[in-house]
Amino acid sequence: MNLRLKSTAVLACLACGALRACGSLLDQANDAYTKGELARSVSLYKQAASRGENPALCYFNMANAYFQLDSVPRSIVYYQACLAQAPDFFRGYLNLAIAYYSLDDVGRSIAALVRAREIEPENEKAAMVLAASYRKAGGYKEAAALFERIVETHPEEEQAYVALGEIYRELDDPHEAVKWLSKYPSSGGNIGYVLLLLADIHESSADIQKAIYYLRKAFAHDPSKRWVFYRMVLLYKQSGNIHVALQEAQMGLAQFPQFAELALLAGNLAFELKLFAQAERYYTAAREEGSAGAIVGLDNIRIVRMQQAQEEADGQ
Repeated sequence: MNLRLKSTAVLACLACGALRACGSLLDQANDAYTKGELARSVSLYKQAASRGENPALCYFNMANAYFQLDSVPRSIVYYQACLAQAPDFFRGYLNLAIAYYSLDDVGRSIAALVRAREIEPENEKAAMVLAASYRKAGGYKEAAALFERIVETHPEEEQAYVALGEIYRELDDPHEAVKWLSKYPSSGGNIGYVLLLLADIHESSADIQKAIYYLRKAFAHDPSKRWVFYRMVLLYKQSGNIHVALQEAQMGLAQFPQFAELALLAGNLAFELKLFAQAERYYTAAREEGSAGAIVGLDNIRIVRMQQAQEEADGQ
């Protein structure tokens, strides 16, 4: 699960009454921070902190700036400095946990999150990061239990459904995985990925028809995903529905005429059905788009026709 730090100088001031901005240097630092002038803001925060202008806030926003500058170890140093000044500052612990998480130091991430949740037990973001940390640490059952509680209290939290589907799939429990993924909001931003994940799970369970169903829905959601269509054709072939697979491939090529891999697959399907004229047409289209496999297919057609010609000659 991708976690991003979203703190700003202004939000930090509002987050905790003890961290209230004051003083001209601090104002300048906050202004530079909000403008995205991160290196300059760090310099100004250091000067403000040395003058005693709310050091906790200065350290916190310095840490945020370093995090956004991809200097995560430095951000950790200043989150810790902030918390030394303000030991009950929830956002400091949360951001510190995210920094540890980004370095795969999940043990320290979990410790920081436990402290954060002592301060704000019902905070959804802290619960999400903690669940993700448990998962990264291999604590799938703890992660799943926490994600399930998040869904119960915050049913709009889309990431939790996805995480539950992935976790139960990793635990080899396709029934639970499908149950949670099926609850994912249809208007969610990751619906395309969810549909593909459902297709994967059903294919792994040898339920090819449901896998095709979800692939079709995924393609309908985003008709530009030509490889989703290709995979659907391939599943028809694998299920033994060669004629249907060829019909689907023909429809796909009408939409993606330069899709060499699909043209090659169509050629192989037609060849298997002994529709050699069609196979030759598809192989030729695939070869024109640079498919090396199409050259082999055309050579196979040449061999078949030579054999047919020899058989006709022998019969005369």
